[in-house]
Amino acid sequence: MNSNDLPEFEPAAFWQEPDFILTELVSLMANRMNVELGITLMVGGAIITGSLIGEREYLRQVARLFRDLSRDMLDRPSAEDLAEIDQAFAFEEMAEDAYPDETAAAPEQPPLLPPLRFLHLRDPVMVSPGATMSFRDSALPILRIRLSRIEGWMPGRVTTLTSDEYSLYDDDDDNSTRYRPNGFIQ
Repeated sequence: MNSNDLPEFEPAAFWQEPDFILTELVSLMANRMNVELGITLMVGGAIITGSLIGEREYLRQVARLFRDLSRDMLDRPSAEDLAEIDQAFAFEEMAEDAYPDETAAAPEQPPLLPPLRFLHLRDPVMVSPGATMSFRDSALPILRIRLSRIEGWMPGRVTTLTSDEYSLYDDDDDNSTRYRPNGFIQ
């Protein structure tokens, strides 16, 4: 391979791209396999931990929230009103990732798609030196985060400890308590 075979490289744009490993993890495990996976992110100096979920699940939950709110605002909705609400909030079809059609034959060349832009965290918790904020009880406890804004990440949810609990955290353990029995990271 010579230098003429290499793609154009724009150094300034390179550093704006999201982490390719995280992007693949989101696309394969969360979006296509529907695996809910614990993850901790560093975003704008904040630490956010939660469960990574697929974009279709996020879109389903957003659509459900807005459908329910719209239906509740109507006094006596007709069947036509309900159908219009369902059509207006059909967000499930707005997914940006590629989902192979399981009934179709595999294409010779995968389609060229735009890169993923977002990941979704269920029950996010913002960890800070003072108060820790949980969004579990919000109307939609799923946080949508732009992948290009993530500065660092690690698999697994972090556990917040009080000063009294620091001595309980033993650095010499074999990490066996940090993994679920079925092998998925918490």
